[in-house]
Amino acid sequence: MHTTTLPLFALLIVLLMPADALAVPPTLSAVGQANRHPTATFSAPRADDATIYIASKPDRATDGSFLTENVKTLDILTDSELQAGRWVSESQIDPGTYWVMLHASPDFNACYIDATGTYDPACADGFSNVQTLVVPEPTSRYAASVTVYRFIHQASLRLTARPLGEDRAYRACSKLATGRTRCLTGTLNGFDWNSSATDTLTVTTRGLPRLATFSWFVSGKRVAVKRALIRR
Repeated sequence: MHTTTLPLFALLIVLLMPADALAVPPTLSAVGQANRHPTATFSAPRADDATIYIASKPDRATDGSFLTENVKTLDILTDSELQAGRWVSESQIDPGTYWVMLHASPDFNACYIDATGTYDPACADGFSNVQTLVVPEPTSRYAASVTVYRFIHQASLRLTARPLGEDRAYRACSKLATGRTRCLTGTLNGFDWNSSATDTLTVTTRGLPRLATFSWFVSGKRVAVKRALIRR
């Protein structure tokens, strides 16, 4: 009695399970970036709408979404993007490591089954897998200049980095007539990875040779060299 009833009961449970419980989640095939514009290729069969999320941490809530405080940006995909299975963000994102996830909802007209009151399990529904996105830091180019004010025995040392979206410490050094090296420290205050940052240091020209050489260093690497006539 029990041996025949149990399999039949299990079969009834399977037949009565909602079809959307077996729904296929969307799939993120790959993520990347082009000039800091995030990109993604994905599969979301018969999805009516989809939203892509980019977060600074992979932590997730019990419903599968990223924690709100970690979401850096999101984008609602257009119909053409859903059909093409490819997305390119119109906005740039700062350099760093991010986590990307897609959420899709099934198309009602194409996926809803009247007879069962559920959605076709072949339609994309829910959250996708998570992919890691690394956006590299743009290479900064440096330019330097020296302006000498002989009547007050001073010189202005100007350093520019382009682009720069973070604060960056540097040293400006010159060799004295005695052979010793004198250095000053400064900071380039960068705010935008599409803009430049400039800082100026003022140094005394006393003790410098007639033709002085100035060198700028960032993280121990020389990034610029300029020579200036101190005295005629």
